[in-house]
Amino acid sequence: MDSSIGKPYLFLPTAKDVWEAVRDCYSDLENSSQIYELKTQLWQSKQGDKDATTFYNLMVTLWQELDQCYEDDWENPNDATRFKKREENDRVYVFLASLNQELDEVCDRILGRKPLASMREVFSEVRREESRRKIMLRNSDGIRMQEAESSALIAKGHEPEGEKKKRPWCDHCRRPWHTKETCWKLHGKPPNSKKKPTGEGRAFQTSNAENVEQKGNSESSPFTKEQLEHLYKLFTTKMSVTPSSSLAQKGVEFGEDDWQF
Repeated sequence: MDSSIGKPYLFLPTAKDVWEAVRDCYSDLENSSQIYELKTQLWQSKQGDKDATTFYNLMVTLWQELDQCYEDDWENPNDATRFKKREENDRVYVFLASLNQELDEVCDRILGRKPLASMREVFSEVRREESRRKIMLRNSDGIRMQEAESSALIAKGHEPEGEKKKRPWCDHCRRPWHTKETCWKLHGKPPNSKKKPTGEGRAFQTSNAENVEQKGNSESSPFTKEQLEHLYKLFTTKMSVTPSSSLAQKGVEFGEDDWQF
């Protein structure tokens, strides 16, 4: 006790006298205001950002304070046992109803059992489920992070090691996308091979053809349709000759992955 509260009890003859005097002065038995406040806190309690252990201990503390407000005197022990079990079930319902929504699955399992488990057993199962969910969430976050990093590497032109191992590789010329059994430097170039048309040239030709057609159909064009067709032929002829000429002058050697059959 604080000295300001304990001084009046120093000269009482027995501990029983001290206890009775303190009870008469400070006891909350049948204190309606205290009971109302505690019950309101219990009814309005929500887990929120608290973990299950912290929230359970908070609820138990409120229930213990509430028990101090009652002094039950049972004549029949069986009636007392039945009342205590019903009271515990009510507290289980309040506890489960106050948990976060992600724990609804474990709440459904608990409520589906008969008889209803004790308060301590309910808390133990809720705590295990919360721990399991945290572990699964960390694992899924780690997998998503790895997938995002792999996507970023591929977007930047870097392949993960796992993808590199899947590509065919020639041990003779040390180039990808074919094997030693089909290597042209080792076995020679197939007689029916021909150069693949590049996607860039095809895209340029298609784009120019579409532009010629659109401009030819436009009434505001300063050229006639025949003039536009003539210009288009000049452009396509130049595109088909110039790349091959410059490549021939530079002496570029095509590999087997640059040809098609």
